[in-house]
Amino acid sequence: MSRFSGFLQKSKVTVWSPFGRDTFADAGEGSRIGKPKGALETLFRSVGQSAILLWRTGRLLFTARCDPGESWRVAYRFANGSFWFVVIAMAFVGMIMVYQSTAQLERAVGDTTLVGASFFKLLVRVLGPTVIGMLIACRVGAGIAAEIGAMSVTSQLDAMRMCAAEPIETLMVPRLRGGIVAALSLTAIGCASSLYAGLLTGFAWFSMAPSTYMNFSLVSSSDILQGVVKSLCYGISVPIVSGACGLSAHGGARGVGQATTDAVVGSSFVIVVLDSLISMISHLLAGQ
Repeated sequence: MSRFSGFLQKSKVTVWSPFGRDTFADAGEGSRIGKPKGALETLFRSVGQSAILLWRTGRLLFTARCDPGESWRVAYRFANGSFWFVVIAMAFVGMIMVYQSTAQLERAVGDTTLVGASFFKLLVRVLGPTVIGMLIACRVGAGIAAEIGAMSVTSQLDAMRMCAAEPIETLMVPRLRGGIVAALSLTAIGCASSLYAGLLTGFAWFSMAPSTYMNFSLVSSSDILQGVVKSLCYGISVPIVSGACGLSAHGGARGVGQATTDAVVGSSFVIVVLDSLISMISHLLAGQ
C-alpha cells in the first residue's frame, strides 16, 4: 500500500474516497491521498467516517475481547471528570430559568403556581439532556479526539496492529460503553442539580413555597422516555464522532489540535440535529 501511495504522489494522480482511506481499517497508516476540496465533500466524508465507525464499533459492543474493567474505568473517568462541571453549569441553568420565568409571570399575570411544573417538563424533555450533551461534547469529546489523535499521528495504532490488537476493538468499544454510562448518569445528576438550584432561587427571591415548586403534574412517562432516549443517543454520538476525528488525525501536533476542534464542533452539531429529530418523532408519535 505504501508503494502504491508513493507512486500516486509522484505521478500527481489524485485518488479520493468519500469515506477517507486512513480512518478505519487503515487508521493512522500514512497521510490522506486526495483531500476533499469543498465543504459538501468534507461533510459527506465526515458523515461516512462516523457511520462506518458506528457500525464497526456497534458490532463489537457486546462481543469485544478487550478488558471488561477498562469500560468501567473509562466510564468513571468520563463521569467523575465531568461531575462538577455538569453540576455547576446545570445549577446556573436552573437558577436562570426559574428566576426569569417567575419574574415574567409575576409581572404579567401574578400567578406562579405552575413555574415548577413547566420547568420540570422542559428540563426532562429538552433542556437537561441537550445542555448536558453539549457539556459532554466539550469535556469528553475533546479528550477522546486528543487521545486517539495523538496515537494516530505517532503510529501507535500501527504498533497495536503489530501486536495483534485491533484499535477499534481496544480503543473505541470501551469509550463507547463509557460514553453511554456517563451520559445517562450525568443527565440524571445534572437535572437534579438544576431542579434544586431552581428551588432555592424561587424560595430566596420570590418566597415560593417548596410544595408549590415541586409540582410534577405536567411531567408524563413519554417526557421521561424522550429524555432517556436523547441521553442515550448523545452518549453514543459523542464518542463515535470524536473517535472518527481522532482516527483521521494526521500531520503531527497541528493535526491533533484540528481533530480536537472538529470533534467538539461535530459532536455539538450532531446533538442539535438529534435533538430536533427525536423531538419531531416524539411529537408525531404522540399525535399532538
